[in-house]
This record gives sequence, C-alpha cells and structure tokens, in this order.
Amino acid sequence: MLQDFTRTGTYYVAIAENQPDFAGKAVMDVGAGTGILSLFAAQAGARKVYAVEASRMATYTQQLADGNPSLGSRLQVINSKVEEAHGRIQEKVDVLISEPMGTLLVNERMLETYLYARDHFLAPGGKMFPQVGRIHVAAFSDHVLYNEVLAKSCFWMQPNFYGVDVSSLQPAAMESYFAQVVVDAFDPSVLASDCSTKVFDFLTMKEEELHDIRIPL
Repeated sequence: MLQDFTRTGTYYVAIAENQPDFAGKAVMDVGAGTGILSLFAAQAGARKVYAVEASRMATYTQQLADGNPSLGSRLQVINSKVEEAHGRIQEKVDVLISEPMGTLLVNERMLETYLYARDHFLAPGGKMFPQVGRIHVAAFSDHVLYNEVLAKSCFWMQPNFYGVDVSSLQPAAMESYFAQVVVDAFDPSVLASDCSTKVFDFLTMKEEELHDIRIPL
C-alpha cells in the first residue's frame, strides 16, 4: 500500500482534513499492515491507536512505530485477529480505520472483519474511515481479450496428449478460464451498457448483505 501513492494519499487527506474526528480519540486500525494509517491517526491527534494486525507483519508495524516515537508512543500494536482481540482492548473506540477493499470491493474478505470490529469495538456514534464502498458494474465486449482467454483452453483440445485424449475436459476448462477475474484497465469504448452501482454503507449494513450481491444491468 505504501507505494500506491493515490490510495495512501487519499487516506492521508481524509484523516488529516478531519482532525476533529481524531483529536483526543481512541482509534482502531483494522488489519493495520505496516501501521501507516495508525500513524496518520496519531498525526491527527488520536490519544490512543490500537493497530490490530493478525500476520507477522505486526513485527514491522511495531518497528515503524518505534522509529517514529513521537507518534508511535500512542500506538498499541496487537498481533491478533480482530475477532480474538477482546482481551487486549479494554475500551470502545471512537473511530475505526482500515483499508478493507479488495478487487471488486469484496475479494479479500476483509469487509466482514471490518463490520465485526464495528459491532464489537466501535462506540455508539463512532466514525468509520471509510464508511461507504461502491461497486460499479457494466457489460463490455472485448474481442481481443476474449480470444486471449479462449486460446488458453485450446490446450485441452488435444486428442493425443502423450497418448491420452484430453479433449473431454475442454468445455470445463473453457468455463473455468472465463470465470476468472481479469484485473486490468479497459478503454471505455469496450463498454456495452450503462454503469450500475451498488452502494454499501459500512456504518449501517449487515454482514449478510455481502453474502449475496446482485446488481442488475
């Protein structure tokens, strides 16, 4: 994330320009990673930041906090899943911060953890950064991409692969290849429909709304 200047800069501006929401407040960073958002919260005046990180990355979170003692002294790095951090956090927090968005918003499955933190750790009237997520969907037609994906399934059309006919697997292989997400930038000229948008308000939504997402085109 640190080298994604657009994303990191957006978080920095959102936190820095809303200092009254952070000044003197308790903050939880859900899935803190390096802890950069935790340090941004400390810059904005947070009195206490719980940087919760389940992976071994928590070691580096602590190193970064120690390397910035004027800010890091207000961080408590917790190497734990959020769902298992109850005994380490003795108060309700005023603000949740996180970078929970994956491909098509939901792919990394961090939103469920973000909502869990809301339900179990956020004080009434608390803030969430971010509070809103959106999925934008449109149909498109790209013959070049179609042919590239189709070509991958051609391997399974071989009637004599070391003496074995594998062609019976070609339909299933083709279905599998076309079901895979392609993460790329597309020229707007390939769009074949208007854009539909699904809005998620993380402050009020239920986790069940993430289990079955339907967006009519």
